[in-house]
Amino acid sequence: MEKNHINLENAIRRFPAYEPADEVWNGINENLLAQPLREALTEMPAYEPDDKLWELIDRKNVRQQRWKWGYAAAIVVMAAGVAWLMLPTGPQRIAYSQESVDERLQMDADVKTDQQYRLLKTYCETETLVCNSTEYRSLQQEYERLSSASDQLVQAIGDYNTEPELLRQYNEIERQKTDILNAMAKMI
Repeated sequence: MEKNHINLENAIRRFPAYEPADEVWNGINENLLAQPLREALTEMPAYEPDDKLWELIDRKNVRQQRWKWGYAAAIVVMAAGVAWLMLPTGPQRIAYSQESVDERLQMDADVKTDQQYRLLKTYCETETLVCNSTEYRSLQQEYERLSSASDQLVQAIGDYNTEPELLRQYNEIERQKTDILNAMAKMI
């Protein structure tokens, strides 16, 4: 066996491919049909293998056939098992549940303090003397800061409030907004 078998295979692969022309093949065919070759073929001794050799070959073929049938049977059994596992086990059932919303945990869509703030803002557009004072502007900034915090809390609560603590925080912010709004209204 070649020591560097892999190197030899790689070198053979790098040889350029060559396909002989039709004339070469025609010449080979003519030489095969030439008289000296035909005479040499008739002089060659005929060899018939022993019957035991044919029996060994037949047994090997039978053994291979058995393995093939065994593999095929195993595949059929596995496919049937997978198909059986995928069959539904019983009638399909549909389950559902229903939850009721706790109205105490829900918020109003339109907060009354925000409505009153918009009214005060509209009034301030006509009465600018009080609305331009630093105390009024400070209250206005505090109200808008609390309003922004309230909006963020509303987003955190979402559509279905399940956290009572968030609702308490929201109510506290709304109470503070009401106090500031009352102070702003007293100034006007």
